Amino acid sequence: MSFSSPTARIEDGLFLPEGASLFTRLRVAVRALKVLEKKPDDGIAAPLFNASLDGDVFQRLCTELAKSEDGRELLIQRPSLQRSNIDLAALGRLPEGTLGNAFARYFSDNGIQPFESPYEVRNDVDYLVKWYRETHDLHHVVTGYGTDALGEMELQAFAAGNLGLRTSILILLFAAVLRPHGLPPFWKYARKVRAAYRRGQRTERLVRMRYERSWEATVETVRQQLRIPPLSPA
Repeated sequence: MSFSSPTARIEDGLFLPEGASLFTRLRVAVRALKVLEKKPDDGIAAPLFNASLDGDVFQRLCTELAKSEDGRELLIQRPSLQRSNIDLAALGRLPEGTLGNAFARYFSDNGIQPFESPYEVRNDVDYLVKWYRETHDLHHVVTGYGTDALGEMELQAFAAGNLGLRTSILILLFAAVLRPHGLPPFWKYARKVRAAYRRGQRTERLVRMRYERSWEATVETVRQQLRIPPLSPA
């Protein structure tokens, strides 16, 4: 399947033409990443970043999902966890330790809001890219990785191991070179990234989980369902 821009912002060079070459896709990915450095929730740069390098990866994931009943149901029903579909106040009233309560507390503790995007869904691949973006904050909750610079890189390494995302590898390389504030010495960074990558490899696909059906389950139960190994000691 050819993968092109589901949406674009021409003035910023954020456009992926049909059948783009590897060089063009890499150029678009770097431009999108630079936008995301300043505005992590940019509704055009975020999905386009994934589309530029991981279109075929998400296609393979869709094919994999279509082989199971729960995967087919996900692709048919296309649930959404954008801001307009989440009642954080109601989730915050759920018992402590539940996924819903932890998710609501995650947003209040970090002073942020759920993901919202004008991303156009034209097919299953577009949808899965959108679903991956929408569940990013839940991935923090279930993996236990923080939202500081190191925690974000650990989650990217986890996603690289779990889903095979090239964009995650690109982010990790940029961080290793640019050394954003908050990262530990390189030797510790490399050790943490390697551990997170291996942990992701041993976990069920994060995109398979119907998180919206598990708000009342404990976070630990969801981790067990995903077979997420315990975090290694610091």
